Amino acid sequence: MDESFIAKPLGQRQIDQAYPLVRAIFPDLPVEQWRAFAAALIGPVDTPATPTGIMTVQNARGYLHGLFSYAIAAHLCHGRILAVENFVVLDLFDMTGPAETLLQSMDRLARSHDCAAIHTSLPESLAGQAGSRSSLLTCFHQDGHRTETLRLCKAMDGANDNRAHRSQAESPFGIP
Repeated sequence: MDESFIAKPLGQRQIDQAYPLVRAIFPDLPVEQWRAFAAALIGPVDTPATPTGIMTVQNARGYLHGLFSYAIAAHLCHGRILAVENFVVLDLFDMTGPAETLLQSMDRLARSHDCAAIHTSLPESLAGQAGSRSSLLTCFHQDGHRTETLRLCKAMDGANDNRAHRSQAESPFGIP
Protein backbone atom coordinates (compact mmCIF):
# COMPACT_ATOMS: atom_id res chain seq x y z
CA MET A 1 0.00 0.00 0.00
CA ASP A 2 1.18 3.50 -0.81
CA GLU A 3 1.57 5.34 2.50
CA SER A 4 0.82 8.68 0.85
CA PHE A 5 -2.91 7.83 0.81
CA ILE A 6 -5.22 7.94 3.81
CA ALA A 7 -8.81 6.82 4.23
CA LYS A 8 -11.09 9.36 5.90
CA PRO A 9 -14.85 9.76 6.18
CA LEU A 10 -16.29 12.33 3.79
CA GLY A 11 -16.94 15.58 5.63
CA GLN A 12 -19.87 17.91 4.98
CA ARG A 13 -17.50 20.46 3.44
CA GLN A 14 -16.14 17.86 0.99
CA ILE A 15 -19.45 16.84 -0.56
CA ASP A 16 -19.00 19.11 -3.58
CA GLN A 17 -15.32 18.17 -3.88
CA ALA A 18 -16.36 14.49 -4.21
CA TYR A 19 -18.90 15.17 -6.96
CA PRO A 20 -16.44 14.66 -9.88
CA LEU A 21 -15.61 11.18 -8.54
CA VAL A 22 -19.28 10.25 -8.44
CA ARG A 23 -19.75 11.59 -11.97
CA ALA A 24 -17.26 8.95 -13.14
CA ILE A 25 -19.86 6.33 -12.15
CA PHE A 26 -23.00 8.32 -12.93
CA PRO A 27 -22.17 10.94 -15.59
CA ASP A 28 -25.71 12.36 -15.69
CA LEU A 29 -26.23 12.60 -11.93
CA PRO A 30 -27.39 16.10 -10.94
CA VAL A 31 -25.29 17.76 -8.24
CA GLU A 32 -28.41 18.31 -6.10
CA GLN A 33 -29.11 14.58 -6.06
CA TRP A 34 -25.51 13.85 -5.00
CA ARG A 35 -25.65 16.49 -2.27
CA ALA A 36 -28.90 15.06 -0.85
CA PHE A 37 -27.59 11.48 -1.00
CA ALA A 38 -24.28 12.34 0.66
CA ALA A 39 -25.88 14.50 3.35
CA ALA A 40 -28.34 11.71 4.21
CA LEU A 41 -25.56 9.11 4.54
CA ILE A 42 -23.21 11.32 6.50
CA GLY A 43 -26.00 12.65 8.70
CA PRO A 44 -25.55 14.51 11.95
CA VAL A 45 -22.68 13.18 14.08
CA ASP A 46 -24.85 12.63 17.16
CA THR A 47 -27.47 10.31 15.61
CA PRO A 48 -27.55 6.74 17.00
CA ALA A 49 -29.10 5.32 13.81
CA THR A 50 -27.70 2.35 11.91
CA PRO A 51 -24.22 3.37 10.75
CA THR A 52 -23.96 4.69 7.22
CA GLY A 53 -21.43 6.92 5.59
CA ILE A 54 -19.06 7.69 2.80
CA MET A 55 -15.38 6.80 3.07
CA THR A 56 -12.82 8.59 0.92
CA VAL A 57 -9.20 8.07 0.04
CA GLN A 58 -7.14 11.24 0.03
CA ASN A 59 -3.55 12.19 -0.61
CA ALA A 60 -1.46 14.25 1.83
CA ARG A 61 -2.84 17.48 0.37
CA GLY A 62 -6.46 16.46 0.88
CA TYR A 63 -7.26 15.71 -2.77
CA LEU A 64 -9.82 12.95 -3.15
CA HIS A 65 -8.78 9.95 -5.25
CA GLY A 66 -11.71 7.67 -4.50
CA LEU A 67 -14.67 6.88 -2.30
CA PHE A 68 -17.38 4.40 -1.42
CA SER A 69 -20.69 4.62 0.38
CA TYR A 70 -21.65 2.08 3.00
CA ALA A 71 -24.36 0.90 5.36
CA ILE A 72 -24.57 -1.81 7.98
CA ALA A 73 -27.26 -4.28 6.93
CA ALA A 74 -28.69 -7.71 7.70
CA HIS A 75 -28.13 -10.54 5.23
CA LEU A 76 -29.94 -13.88 5.16
CA CYS A 77 -26.79 -16.03 4.97
CA HIS A 78 -24.08 -13.85 6.50
CA GLY A 79 -25.94 -12.00 9.21
CA ARG A 80 -24.57 -8.51 9.86
CA ILE A 81 -22.74 -7.15 6.80
CA LEU A 82 -21.03 -4.04 5.57
CA ALA A 83 -22.86 -3.20 2.33
CA VAL A 84 -20.60 -1.13 0.06
CA GLU A 85 -21.74 0.71 -3.06
CA ASN A 86 -20.51 3.48 -5.33
CA PHE A 87 -16.89 2.33 -5.09
CA VAL A 88 -14.79 4.51 -7.35
CA VAL A 89 -11.07 5.21 -7.64
CA LEU A 90 -9.62 7.72 -10.09
CA ASP A 91 -5.90 8.22 -10.31
CA LEU A 92 -3.95 8.99 -13.46
CA PHE A 93 -0.87 7.01 -12.46
CA ASP A 94 -1.65 4.45 -9.75
CA MET A 95 -5.11 3.10 -9.13
CA THR A 96 -3.79 0.31 -6.92
CA GLY A 97 -2.56 2.53 -4.04
CA PRO A 98 -5.85 4.35 -3.49
CA ALA A 99 -7.87 1.15 -4.06
CA GLU A 100 -5.83 -0.78 -1.47
CA THR A 101 -6.29 2.03 1.03
CA LEU A 102 -10.07 1.93 0.55
CA LEU A 103 -10.13 -1.87 0.77
CA GLN A 104 -8.28 -1.76 4.08
CA SER A 105 -10.70 0.86 5.37
CA MET A 106 -13.59 -1.46 4.42
CA ASP A 107 -12.01 -4.20 6.55
CA ARG A 108 -11.61 -1.83 9.51
CA LEU A 109 -15.23 -0.63 9.19
CA ALA A 110 -16.55 -4.20 9.00
CA ARG A 111 -14.55 -5.28 12.05
CA SER A 112 -15.52 -2.20 14.07
CA HIS A 113 -19.22 -2.95 13.45
CA ASP A 114 -18.91 -6.72 14.08
CA CYS A 115 -19.81 -7.59 10.49
CA ALA A 116 -19.47 -11.19 9.30
CA ALA A 117 -18.96 -10.18 5.65
CA ILE A 118 -18.47 -7.29 3.26
CA HIS A 119 -20.75 -7.11 0.22
CA THR A 120 -19.59 -4.74 -2.51
CA SER A 121 -21.47 -3.66 -5.61
CA LEU A 122 -18.93 -2.48 -8.18
CA PRO A 123 -19.98 -0.32 -11.10
CA GLU A 124 -19.56 -2.58 -14.13
CA SER A 125 -18.01 0.24 -16.14
CA LEU A 126 -15.17 0.70 -13.65
CA ALA A 127 -14.59 -2.88 -12.53
CA GLY A 128 -12.41 -3.80 -15.53
CA GLN A 129 -11.38 -7.28 -16.52
CA ALA A 130 -10.22 -9.58 -13.73
CA GLY A 131 -6.50 -10.20 -14.08
CA SER A 132 -5.81 -6.83 -15.64
CA ARG A 133 -3.15 -4.95 -13.68
CA SER A 134 -5.27 -1.81 -13.43
CA SER A 135 -8.56 -3.55 -12.67
CA LEU A 136 -10.56 -2.77 -9.54
CA LEU A 137 -11.82 -6.34 -9.68
CA THR A 138 -8.23 -7.60 -9.52
CA CYS A 139 -7.57 -5.39 -6.48
CA PHE A 140 -10.63 -6.87 -4.77
CA HIS A 141 -9.69 -10.46 -5.60
CA GLN A 142 -6.13 -9.94 -4.34
CA ASP A 143 -7.59 -8.63 -1.08
CA GLY A 144 -9.61 -11.82 -0.55
CA HIS A 145 -12.97 -10.80 -2.04
CA ARG A 146 -14.74 -13.25 -4.33
CA THR A 147 -17.63 -12.98 -6.72
CA GLU A 148 -20.68 -14.36 -4.95
CA THR A 149 -23.72 -12.99 -6.76
CA LEU A 150 -24.77 -11.29 -9.93
CA ARG A 151 -26.71 -8.10 -9.29
CA LEU A 152 -29.24 -6.95 -11.87
CA CYS A 153 -31.02 -3.62 -12.11
CA LYS A 154 -34.26 -2.71 -13.80
CA ALA A 155 -34.95 1.02 -13.77
CA MET A 156 -38.63 1.67 -13.24
CA ASP A 157 -38.68 5.08 -14.88
CA GLY A 158 -38.90 3.69 -18.41
CA ALA A 159 -35.41 4.91 -19.27
CA ASN A 160 -33.78 1.52 -19.56
CA ASP A 161 -32.95 -0.81 -22.39
CA ASN A 162 -34.37 -3.96 -20.77
CA ARG A 163 -37.25 -3.91 -23.23
CA ALA A 164 -34.98 -4.92 -26.10
CA HIS A 165 -35.42 -8.69 -26.09
CA ARG A 166 -32.33 -10.78 -26.72
CA SER A 167 -32.28 -14.44 -27.60
CA GLN A 168 -30.97 -16.87 -25.01
CA ALA A 169 -27.88 -17.37 -27.16
CA GLU A 170 -27.11 -13.64 -26.95
CA SER A 171 -27.58 -13.47 -23.18
CA PRO A 172 -24.42 -14.25 -21.19
CA PHE A 173 -26.39 -16.40 -18.71
CA GLY A 174 -29.01 -17.85 -21.00
CA ILE A 175 -31.62 -15.52 -19.53
CA PRO A 176 -33.73 -13.69 -22.14
